[in-house]
Amino acid sequence: MIGLTLLMIVSFCYAMFQGGFVSWFIFYSFLPFSVYALILPFYPLHDFTVERKVNKRECQAGESVEIALTFTRKNRLPLLFMVVEEELPQEMEDRGLQRKIIIFPGFKRTFSMSYTLETLQRGEHSFQSIRFWIGDFFGLVEKEAIYSSPLKITVFPRYNELSYSDLDRVFNQGAVVSTKKTQREHSVVSGIREYQPGDQLSWINWKATARTSEIMTKEFEVQKNRDVFIMLDEKPSDLFEESIEMAASLANAMLKKGMEVGYVSRGSRLIIPAAAGNKQKRKIFYRLAKEKPGVVNALNENFRKGILPANAAVIFIVSDLTLEKVDILSAFRPNQGLMLCVKKQADLTDEERLSSSAAVSRGIKVSFFEHGQLKFGRSVVMAK
Repeated sequence: MIGLTLLMIVSFCYAMFQGGFVSWFIFYSFLPFSVYALILPFYPLHDFTVERKVNKRECQAGESVEIALTFTRKNRLPLLFMVVEEELPQEMEDRGLQRKIIIFPGFKRTFSMSYTLETLQRGEHSFQSIRFWIGDFFGLVEKEAIYSSPLKITVFPRYNELSYSDLDRVFNQGAVVSTKKTQREHSVVSGIREYQPGDQLSWINWKATARTSEIMTKEFEVQKNRDVFIMLDEKPSDLFEESIEMAASLANAMLKKGMEVGYVSRGSRLIIPAAAGNKQKRKIFYRLAKEKPGVVNALNENFRKGILPANAAVIFIVSDLTLEKVDILSAFRPNQGLMLCVKKQADLTDEERLSSSAAVSRGIKVSFFEHGQLKFGRSVVMAK
């Protein structure tokens, strides 16, 4: 401000003493920009109204979200430019994402901008404030304001539509939950549907197949004789996200078959009771979206035995096998547990092979399902 005032005084004195067209032309050419720079610090940025809109507040990992910002002001003082910066959540800043955009409002009272957050990662992302500033032609004067505009975007984990053959592979060691014994009551037919890989030949409805020219199979009523709880290994691991996606895929597949599924979070000691339906799917997926690797709380005996029904089965999804994890699952459900490891059986270390043998000796089933075997198709959004 002081330097700008001195420049105006110097240019005026030069025009007064030098005289002539050129000197006064320089002064009057410089005068509007100087006056604008002097007025700018008093511009009422607090009169701005900022509105933030998002095309969806919930999506799946890997999808994009478009955010639109609309600014409204009460006066028409021309603004040369305005730099808008979205203060992103910490996890997005760690990935190097920056959302700083320059716009040119001019005389407009209402103006807007939009940007896209691409390839979002799983989690609950909280946006708090928007920072923007204006300046003069010479860059000598800047004025800044920060507006609070809370926004929360929930990114659910990706999941794969597991077929019957995929489930059979998961439970191929004779696990506690059989895709044939537990999920279906083959004596009661409830309808027909298109053939899926893994369906038995005896399920084919030949009349419907001849009528539609497509292979149709019988749909059976679901047998609900056992609750299933999914438990996740929450210790830090390079395969933690793969474990999350496997848990989501299993939950979706079993709920789709009408089974009652629950979830056990060892880190927060949160228990989602077993239930069926889309509401239960949303509850489990919302919890999986918030899960983070970290220190796992020890569970006392009363907590372990009091939270699950007596006939409930537990599927413990792990990224590696250790004796400690075998002890954890054995404490939850001796002889009623399945330990699902998201890696190749051929890649097991000697310690992991020893842990696998110890689990089998305690009546715990051990199965392996490499994450690369899951082929993610078109994303399905968990809509509200």
